[in-house]
Amino acid sequence: MAWTLVTGGAKRLGANICVALAREGYDLAVHYNTSKLEAVEVARQCKLEGVQAEIIQGDFSTSALTLEFIQRYRERFPETENIVHNVGNYLIKSLLKTSLDEWQSLLQTNLTTPFLLNKELMESLVRYRGSIIHLGVVGVQSLRASVDSGAYKLTKGALLMLTRSLAKELASQGVRVNMVSPGYLDIAVDSPEDPSVLPMHRPASCDEVSSAVAFLLNRHNSYITGQNIEVAGAVGL
Repeated sequence: MAWTLVTGGAKRLGANICVALAREGYDLAVHYNTSKLEAVEVARQCKLEGVQAEIIQGDFSTSALTLEFIQRYRERFPETENIVHNVGNYLIKSLLKTSLDEWQSLLQTNLTTPFLLNKELMESLVRYRGSIIHLGVVGVQSLRASVDSGAYKLTKGALLMLTRSLAKELASQGVRVNMVSPGYLDIAVDSPEDPSVLPMHRPASCDEVSSAVAFLLNRHNSYITGQNIEVAGAVGL
């Protein structure tokens, strides 16, 4: 059995992605850090769709802990077909007010962790000619200077370069690497209080983001790699 690993799959967008992929027939490894009860519930919902779903705990706050998670993960789930990197830290703060600990935490969670997971699980991904999906942010392809979230957007810009570089490196082996970049979500803490200021007069739903993830994982779309799909309703254009 080959698994699809969804990091941060216990709550919010990650949980929605898990259930959406279960409906498409993917067997899921639902990663969580502290939200065990929520992860158990997500796995239960996924199983109702007729697939296998198991939970696994992991702390990605340091490289050592991430590597420890990978060792445990491979023991339980030796065959991985896909990875959806949903885990990510978000920081609304100017660069000059960002502490070194905050800076390093963003880099660790948003960039180093995806790098390590991809690298250490690559043998299985190649064997199954699988897919990697990174979660980005609207505007990542043409990032403008930011005074309120510069460090966060820096990590997502670097993640896009990781996406494209791996896509080119792995193309000959049949592994596809893409990105999905949401705009404002209806669950986001920073969504405008007045949705009429958005181009579509509303934020995106988690279902709309999950649909893009499922689209990119679908093997009918096996010639799409190195791409970023923005689910942003014309925000940032």
